[in-house]
Amino acid sequence: MKLLGRVVRFLAWLVALGWAAWLIRRVYAASERERRMASGPQSSQPPMRLYRDPWCGTHVSPEISFPLEQAGRRVHFCSAECRERYAQVERRAAGA
Repeated sequence: MKLLGRVVRFLAWLVALGWAAWLIRRVYAASERERRMASGPQSSQPPMRLYRDPWCGTHVSPEISFPLEQAGRRVHFCSAECRERYAQVERRAAGA
């Protein structure tokens, strides 16, 4: 009977210690999350605007795009090939 009592007491301590460890982790994680939220965004740079290539749908930044001036607006492409294909279709549509 003594052995059964010791086993039950040991299991009770394991459950209690496991619960205490879980509780400490939850409190620490919540305080860490609040600290990160209070510090604000990590990046000091504003987000970069991306433009959608009308031919293939790829999003591209204006720094590396292949622009095309069309009807008073600038259209951005991911490659010269996409720009040329788009321009050919637009020329055909304008001629029809």
